[in-house]
Amino acid sequence: MIMMTAAEYEESLRKLNLKVYLQGELVENVVDHPIIRPSLNSVKATYAYAEDPEYAELMT
Repeated sequence: MIMMTAAEYEESLRKLNLKVYLQGELVENVVDHPIIRPSLNSVKATYAYAEDPEYAELMT
């Protein structure tokens, strides 16, 4: 199985019909929400490391 890139991961989240509530409020755009975005960036970094030949063996 081929691993997604960081960009593909983000796009896959955009395509999902997620119902996310944060502090009692519905989040319309999970990917771009300022509180959620830092966590998303951390996950994307994991995907980016897997793409980097220097870290590929460790990350995949």
